Order: sequence, then C-alpha cells, then structure tokens
Amino acid sequence: MPGKNHKALLFLFVIAFSYSSYSLLPPAFKYAAKSSSKGIRLSFGPVLGFYTINQNHAKNPVQKPSVLFSFRKEVRLSRDYKAYFLYGFEYFFHGLNFQSYYFNQDTLQLYDKKFSYSYSLFIQEITIPLQFKYSFKRENNNLYTPYMMIGYHLRYLLPGNLKVTQNGNLVKNDEPGLKFEHPLLSDQMNAYISASLGWQRNHTATSKVGFFIELNYRYGFSNYYFTRDYAPTSLFMNSTHLTLQLGLKF
Repeated sequence: MPGKNHKALLFLFVIAFSYSSYSLLPPAFKYAAKSSSKGIRLSFGPVLGFYTINQNHAKNPVQKPSVLFSFRKEVRLSRDYKAYFLYGFEYFFHGLNFQSYYFNQDTLQLYDKKFSYSYSLFIQEITIPLQFKYSFKRENNNLYTPYMMIGYHLRYLLPGNLKVTQNGNLVKNDEPGLKFEHPLLSDQMNAYISASLGWQRNHTATSKVGFFIELNYRYGFSNYYFTRDYAPTSLFMNSTHLTLQLGLKF
C-alpha cells in the first residue's frame, strides 16, 4: 500500500502527464498547432450512471446526481482539418444509494440477506482523457461539423463520502477510502475507455468562440470497493456512464 506522500506524487504525475502528452506526438503532427485556433474545449454536463453491485452483500443500486466538468486541449493531426488529438483533465463526481448490512463492533456478522441499512456513497474522480477525434466534414470551411471520438481515460479516485442510515437515522458518516479491485500503479488508479458522438459550431472570421454538444459513453475496466469493520466484505461495485457535455471551444 503506497503511503500518502507516494500517492500525492503519483497524483501530480498524472496531472503532469496530461499536459506533456502533446510532446509525445510525432514531429510531423506538430505543425498543426501553429496554424489552428487555440484548441481549448471547456464543457460540463449531467451524467447517467449504470451501477452493478455484489448482490450477495447489497441490493438496489440507484445513482445519485452526477456531473462531469472537462478541460481539454485539441491538436490538429491532419492537413484536411478532420483528425484531432485531445488531452486534458476532468473532474467527475457521482455516486449511488443501495441497501446493505451494518455490523456493530463485537457482534456476530450474520449474512442473512436482510439488507436493512441504507448506504449513500459519494464518489469523486480526476480523469485524464486521451482521445482521437474524427470530423465528418472539414472544420476550416464548414460552419457546423458532426464528429466521433474514441478515447482512453486514466482515472484517479479522490476521497469520497459515505453515510449509513437506518429508518432515516444517521448511523455512520465516514470517508471510506475507495480502491480499485485491479489497480493500475496505485490502489486509487485505473482507466476507462470511451466512445463519443458530437456536433459543433466552428470558429468564423467574426467569432473566435464556437460551441459543441457531445454524447459520451465510458466503460470502466475495474470494480471499486472499500473495506470497513461495519460493512460487509467483497462489496464490489462497477459502473458505466453516459454523459451529455455542453461546451465552448476557443
């Protein structure tokens, strides 16, 4: 288990990686940045989550309100203004409610499937998107262009919050320390893959600001979980997400 200092250094490395990704591109692609717009894309939007949970220890997973905020840098890869590479960072908060057990200290842990306690789990992540975008029309001579994207997203779990109640009475308020079942470098680190469809209004001679709407589907590679004395073991959860992003491009 990495210590707190190691985790902090790893987190900084992940953020730095997003800004340095452009330097990894082949030199033949870098000419594009000099002749295009700033390539900044700012967006936010609601998220629809589809959650699964270990049914031996919990039931009825229902999503909580979820939002994704995104900052990305776009770099043109082709001379026909159709292929682009995007990188940046995102802040994603989401969560779920479910029914499960609650074990008091020094009591017998009886797994009788009487899930009489309500769990409310809040999750927050920093996500590093690395995406390839293809526009179906040239972006330099069309006012509106549809596009598609595929992507790989590094994800890092930030501290979350968990509340356990019974009959409306608060039993526990805790920071559960979420982890991935199959970690990548750190217990708090794993990845998504994604596919997107979008539509954008491009820059014009009189306006340097465009806008876009983007539908993104992302699938996570690993379950996440937490371990606490009061909670059942093997409380594995997973989720896929559908996000609707509204944004500006500069």
